[in-house]
Amino acid sequence: MLGWFGDLGRLSWGLLYWNARKSLFRIRGAAGAAPCQHPSDSGEAGKTGCEACRGWSDRRRFRRLCPLISVGAGGRALCSVSARQVRPFWGRAIAWLGGALAAILIFSVLGAFVALRAVGYRVPLRVVAWPPAWHRIQAARADYYLDMGLRALRAGDARKGFLALSHAYMLDPGNLAAARLLGQVTQVANPDYSDEIYSQLLLGHGRDFEDTAEVWFRALLARGDFKTVASLSARMLREGAVHVPAWTQGLIFAERMGATPAEIDGLLSAKARIPDEARSVLSLAAAMRGGSATERMRRLEVSLGGGSTAFEVYYSLRQLSELGRAADVVKFLEGPEGAALLSYDREALKLDAYSILGWGAVERREISALLDQGGVGPVVTLVSAHLVRHPSAEAAQLTFRLLDARPLPATPANVGGHMALLCMAGANGMDQRMGSEARVLAGLVGGTAASWDKVRESLAGPARSRNPAEFLPLLSEMPLEVEYALISRHHDAAAQQRAASDQRSWP
Repeated sequence: MLGWFGDLGRLSWGLLYWNARKSLFRIRGAAGAAPCQHPSDSGEAGKTGCEACRGWSDRRRFRRLCPLISVGAGGRALCSVSARQVRPFWGRAIAWLGGALAAILIFSVLGAFVALRAVGYRVPLRVVAWPPAWHRIQAARADYYLDMGLRALRAGDARKGFLALSHAYMLDPGNLAAARLLGQVTQVANPDYSDEIYSQLLLGHGRDFEDTAEVWFRALLARGDFKTVASLSARMLREGAVHVPAWTQGLIFAERMGATPAEIDGLLSAKARIPDEARSVLSLAAAMRGGSATERMRRLEVSLGGGSTAFEVYYSLRQLSELGRAADVVKFLEGPEGAALLSYDREALKLDAYSILGWGAVERREISALLDQGGVGPVVTLVSAHLVRHPSAEAAQLTFRLLDARPLPATPANVGGHMALLCMAGANGMDQRMGSEARVLAGLVGGTAASWDKVRESLAGPARSRNPAEFLPLLSEMPLEVEYALISRHHDAAAQQRAASDQRSWP
């Protein structure tokens, strides 16, 4: 075995060395002694010893390097040609060295592939074998740590999940799933880092640009960063986002919650084009900041008469309700003009108008009609968001009685609906129902008992002390309209408390 390895080594360097010496000998005219023959011999064919095979343990193996070797009397290794006929065999050299290199490469690729798969990296063999595709190995490693992070988060190990997601993001910053999840995980403990991640994802309008912006929007909204909510919404309207009504509504809501009007005013005054639908609604929102009640009402009537899209009509009707014209809103919705709205928006406006007018019986009848066909996610969300905006113990109890008869299935697709029911129960002081919905959600999305207790405690408090930023980041799948309702109620209740306090302190 040692002799075989020794000859293999001599072959590997001898293919290059002796062929190079022979080539140089031929270039110089093949005069004198050949470099591979014994220098003291005559140089005649069959009489001259082979110098190149000295040290080989088996001279038969030497034929792989040079087939001119022959065996003379007494087993002496001789050259079968004269000195002038000595020539190199580059074809053999290329074949042997090329085959050896190919074998090394094949075994290296297979070894690397087996090692990567053994670790858990889901990388195809063609990626390991093709150097231009090696960047995908990093992506596979990132996917491995992403899966590890997901498993850790499902098991409730937040620290391990954070470390795994951080490693995935470091390996492949373009891994959208890892970056988004890391942004969500860090939005409470390290909001600046979370914002940096989302900001990097939005650079250059990469794939899923608007979807990423929506995830960031929800994170900002949940923790009450309305200044950045306004900035992001305005940016999306400038940069051609598809969901124009959603970004417009987000911008208006952010201003209502305390963001400066600079973003809306900047969009209206800038030369950059924004969708006509957004410009119309934002212009109305800006006009509604000042003026008497009569002037604002007139502006709404003009806008309602000239509204060309469902969103413009919806926003005008919502403002009419808030200015005390809920009866006119009901009349509009029940007339032929109401067909301009989507059924979901029409029912949401109608229920809110009934509550503002104090038509409790009509409100409950409408809720019964909506839930008569059983618990459907969008319908449950619609009713729950309404009862967060306008709490009613009777309507809330009716809702849960109807859902007891035809429950909303406890499936992953209905997580948002059950979160809406949890918040609706809290807004209406139904502690027992909050507990049952929290248990359903714990089974669907996981989480510790302490985290769900924190959510329940926050929801059970008075509206003015029920700061949504304390629990909304824990409810990442909360329907957007329920988030708006919770944040708005807290904001309005806190403002009323401040106004009452200021009035009491006035001399």
